[in-house]
Amino acid sequence: MEPDRSRFIKFEFREYDYDLVGLLDAVERSQIDAAIAAIPITYENEARFDFTAAYFPASLGIAVHAEPQPGVLATLGGFFSRQALVAIGGLAVLLVIIGVLIWLLERRQKAHFDARPLAGIGDGVWWAAVTMSTTGYGDKVPVTAGGRILGLVWMFASIFIVALFSATLASSFVVGRLKTGINGPGDLARSRVAAVTGTAGAEWLSAQRIAARNYPFAIQAVKALQRGEVQALVYEKPILGHMIKEYHWNDLQVLPHTLAVRYYGIAVPTESALKESLNRSLLKVVQRPDWKERVYQYVGGSEESPIADGP
Repeated sequence: MEPDRSRFIKFEFREYDYDLVGLLDAVERSQIDAAIAAIPITYENEARFDFTAAYFPASLGIAVHAEPQPGVLATLGGFFSRQALVAIGGLAVLLVIIGVLIWLLERRQKAHFDARPLAGIGDGVWWAAVTMSTTGYGDKVPVTAGGRILGLVWMFASIFIVALFSATLASSFVVGRLKTGINGPGDLARSRVAAVTGTAGAEWLSAQRIAARNYPFAIQAVKALQRGEVQALVYEKPILGHMIKEYHWNDLQVLPHTLAVRYYGIAVPTESALKESLNRSLLKVVQRPDWKERVYQYVGGSEESPIADGP
């Protein structure tokens, strides 16, 4: 069956590669009938030309370097961090101090602690360690009143010391596994951030009073991020997700945080005769049950791990 050609509309494509400003200027001057791109519906743009109904909710997000989780050796390296070494050293010094004190109190009894300084202090350190760990072998026991008072104080103090020491080591262990750098919007103020001139990302950063390096094109901002000139790029999630998927930029990732939501629309000249028919066509498409799934698949995300968030 031949298609009904009366329903076809003749059209001509004009490409504005990496020139969003030129594209929007062409709409404003009625040099083109419609502009189809990632154009957010904003108050400023609406003052220049008209928009169709919104067809896609685009989240503003943060792109950063994808940092792999450290391996086993890197994780164990947390035990050799400055924080862990200070805790271990402090505990060793404390054990020696307690060992010296118990030896001074018990050395004359010669029952459990050697009277010779070196051997006796060694006995004292051993007693302090097994008492703190609640092992309590019973091979070294204070018999003097002063020794028993020290032992009683040390047993109760050990409860808090062990808890503090365990927490310190656990902290060092966990910190070694955490990603470094930018983990969310709160880290942007102290980081080198990129934005694309005239986009929602640049506007958001300006509103938050966060200094940013502005690049004329998205590709330039992404390359700056890959080279390490900046630590983050604030830009539309759908575009970032598509670029990462399309160009296999596995060294980059988009954080799950949503900074703002902008709705995309097709820009048309003011009082355009096409606006009504475009709106009817768009609404017919976006009301399809599988519309969101198809878009998420295209931009490289999912509703569970969205590249773009929406209702």
